[in-house]
Amino acid sequence: MRWLRWLTSVRRNRRGDVPRPSWLTYLVTYRCNARCGMCDSWKLDPGRELSVEEVDRLFRQLKRLDVVRFSGGEPFLRKDLPDLAGVAMRRLRPAGVAISTNGSFPDRVLSLARGFAAPKRLWIQVSLDGLPATHDANRGAGATFEKAMATLHGLTELRDRGVTVSVNHTVISDESMDESRELQARLDEIDVPMHTVLAYEDSAMYGQDRNGSAAGDLLGAAYPLHPAIDRGKARRFVAEELERAAALKDRGLRRAKRYYLTGLLNRLGEPPQAFPDPRCVALRSHLRLLPDGSVPVCQFNTNRVGNAVDEGFERLWNGESCRKWRRWVDACDGCWAECEVLPSAIYTGDLLRALGRPEPARLAADR
Repeated sequence: MRWLRWLTSVRRNRRGDVPRPSWLTYLVTYRCNARCGMCDSWKLDPGRELSVEEVDRLFRQLKRLDVVRFSGGEPFLRKDLPDLAGVAMRRLRPAGVAISTNGSFPDRVLSLARGFAAPKRLWIQVSLDGLPATHDANRGAGATFEKAMATLHGLTELRDRGVTVSVNHTVISDESMDESRELQARLDEIDVPMHTVLAYEDSAMYGQDRNGSAAGDLLGAAYPLHPAIDRGKARRFVAEELERAAALKDRGLRRAKRYYLTGLLNRLGEPPQAFPDPRCVALRSHLRLLPDGSVPVCQFNTNRVGNAVDEGFERLWNGESCRKWRRWVDACDGCWAECEVLPSAIYTGDLLRALGRPEPARLAADR
């Protein structure tokens, strides 16, 4: 049945129709105990946060989803996060609940993981910015490397219950990039996989001055790289990561990672090239939800479409505001933000089609 729903979504997305959402990214809070240089979430007005009861009413309207991703801010600052995760499992019955965290609350993370009703459907991703000094200098005293590693060590003891544990390495500078290999080596000791992403120049979702707007200058074929990262060095680094990904044992992970890294490398090229370039499924298969129940367009356009709790999901999803902003999505120059790329690649079938494509010859020149 899930396969049939996926196929229906793919067909509708390819035609430009509007399927029901299959992937939810829910920022449960803007509050954060970290003070990251590449993110202003901690500077944003926290505003209203939906109660568990409000989330329950909304999730009943959404019905079934494939993936529910809880993010923030730091989601574990919400002490009711286990209740929100429980509501997601009961109402949405997803294949997986993913939680992104800075790992600075080991007891809360482990308590949620131990009490989660379906541990094989729980994916916890801990963020690291490099080795201890680099990480701590960027994140601050509230979100240290030591705390994040304590969380990871605790989670590894729960893997026999089925909990999936991984690390997102955010490359924030050339130094952070240089530390990638040693960081991976440390994680290999506890058998935790690491995925590397390059910090953006700015963000409409997390940038204090851009939140609530469309950041058109960050869109297009060229990747909007953080100014502390050398572009040429980043291109060589990603080419090496692409070669390393070929050695991954997990076939699905290997192919998905190579798909993402191929697109990233092409966009870092001179000139940048937008390939792969799946049709964006924002406001179609991918629904974003902000802490107060507002629905933004996407990562780089945080204009509010409406409020799914106050208006009701069906009314918002089928209303003129959503139609207007879908037209904007269809005319968008595109991006390569991982959190947008993955659902788009899945729910247009582009990831599946890419599995049979040979590696583009132009990549060899970048190595």
